[in-house]
Amino acid sequence: MVSSFARPSCLLTVLVAASSFLCAADRLPRIAANDNRSPAGELLDGVLTISLELGEGQWHPESEEGEALTVYAFGELGRSLQNPGPLVRVPQGTEIHAIVHNALPAGATIHGLHERRGNENDALNLQAGATQEVRFKVGEPGVYYYWASTTDSTLKERMPMETQLCGAFIVDPPGVAKADRVFVIGVWYKEVPFRPGSSPQVATINGKSWPYAERFTFQVGETVRWRWLNPSVSHHAMHLHGFYYHLNGIGDAERYKSYDDAERPLVVTRFIETGQTFDMTWVPERAGRWLFHCHMLKHMSPPEWGKLVEKPEQGAVTASAHEHPYPAGTQHAGMGGLVLGITVGGGNESAKPAVWHAERKLQLTVDERTGGAHPHYALQLRDLAQPPSSSPERAAPQLIGPPIVLTRDQPVEIEVVNRSKQPTAIHWHGIELESYYDGVAGWTGTAQQTTPAINPGESFLVRMAPPRAGTFIYHTHWHDQDQLENGIYGPLIVLPTDQKFDPASDKTFLFSLGVFEPFGPLLLINGHPQPAPLRLVTGRKYRFRLINISPDNVAMRASLRKAGTPVQWRIIAKDGADLPPGAATAQTAEFGITVGETYDFEYEASTSQELALEVYLPDPKLRVTQGLVFLAGRSSN
Repeated sequence: MVSSFARPSCLLTVLVAASSFLCAADRLPRIAANDNRSPAGELLDGVLTISLELGEGQWHPESEEGEALTVYAFGELGRSLQNPGPLVRVPQGTEIHAIVHNALPAGATIHGLHERRGNENDALNLQAGATQEVRFKVGEPGVYYYWASTTDSTLKERMPMETQLCGAFIVDPPGVAKADRVFVIGVWYKEVPFRPGSSPQVATINGKSWPYAERFTFQVGETVRWRWLNPSVSHHAMHLHGFYYHLNGIGDAERYKSYDDAERPLVVTRFIETGQTFDMTWVPERAGRWLFHCHMLKHMSPPEWGKLVEKPEQGAVTASAHEHPYPAGTQHAGMGGLVLGITVGGGNESAKPAVWHAERKLQLTVDERTGGAHPHYALQLRDLAQPPSSSPERAAPQLIGPPIVLTRDQPVEIEVVNRSKQPTAIHWHGIELESYYDGVAGWTGTAQQTTPAINPGESFLVRMAPPRAGTFIYHTHWHDQDQLENGIYGPLIVLPTDQKFDPASDKTFLFSLGVFEPFGPLLLINGHPQPAPLRLVTGRKYRFRLINISPDNVAMRASLRKAGTPVQWRIIAKDGADLPPGAATAQTAEFGITVGETYDFEYEASTSQELALEVYLPDPKLRVTQGLVFLAGRSSN
């Protein structure tokens, strides 16, 4: 069922109606954050009866005394409006009897109140003040959602006022215990004319932004199951610190696919597009404090209220001011937005710690370039078992740190020395290590021993014995765009115990965004906007390690092409974890690689050929190409 009203007239209605209400914003009802623990409605004899209402209210994404935004939201009739909307959760076979009332000053189209699998065009159209009833069987088990628009928009194109009109819709298999948590991702944004993609945003989980989002405590060995829904206007890259997680299933508003146990992907970062859902399971294996967050820089940074909040008559109400960003060294960890804080207890905490003996000792130095030139930073790596160079070379002006190559299970110490003028912190992305060394200043570690910031002139000693061979990343976790766009990152490669690194056949391609004067931000491969071609040889099997550590570019695309057509290569690993034999298959060399992901592929050229590794960002429209020239005989790279 398609809405009968046209978008322009509806948008005008919304704007006119909104302006009449904003002068009385302080009299609007308060919208409650919904932690999605309590299903709405009344379930009796296999029928769920639920009364939903669409209304306008004031939403507090942070503290209840903090900034407030005037938005539209769902609620149960006679109760508070909620963000996200009331949780609809029933066992398979349930019939739903929904009564929906539109208390908004504009007409609304409500999607998702129908059987699954479903049709996205099966929607309810309610004019202002109207009420409608609908009955349906819920259909297939899965993780779904319902949502609404007052402007006849698609999910991704909704106006700021209506972006919070959504709620979770979970259908459980019969007899399955609900031992999980449900999270709805929300993004509210302020439109900036003529600057698409640059709008300031407020990113939330279940209606709250870190550090006001819910905190979680688990025990070592406990199985944790989370269900994630993204009816927001933005894509996200969901990253877990310190552990891997399995994907149990993926879906959207209308359909859902469960994975068999043998085929469940194992990841540390998952790309979730607007409209998608996924179901995950993980087991904390080490005590300490950890994070699960969107890896987009703007979604793990505090909201820029100075840019978001204007006068009350312009759509937001200032309740009380507070400073941003949150300082590192506090429980806020310098972060904000789409972040969950995790504390893991238990294990053999009283046991005497094992004696640590580092078999390798490295030093990673962060220097700052003089004169304010880009890139601002230069990273250097030294093996402390080797004597220092009598004539140290000046660091090359490229936007990437040196590769760090470790060996699985080998204890190593890495001293991070900060010779720059700004504090920093280094996160060892994807590595399973102790919490104290994970690299989130002010959060990781324990309450008694929290990871410190690495202040100018100071150093921090990291200890790890990586338990898994694969492709990883080290990068700044200071939540500072200048550091992330000026080279405080690099590839981290862990080799099996019986292998040495072979630069002739093992090639790393790190994708990032950096500032090059006078051109501004450019897309880079291995720190270069125009990398020189690699000369390779036919008949040799190459391992290509691909890494994305750009700030916010979750929709990055990469391909390996011959004369414009993607070739075939074999995928062998994701996020540093080897794929099971059944999943390590040949495939077309064209795919998405989101922020914080790594992929490993194998490729062998049987004949002489020229290939192009192309990387593309749709927003902003940037592209970079790395040439690969295969010839018979020796390579020169």
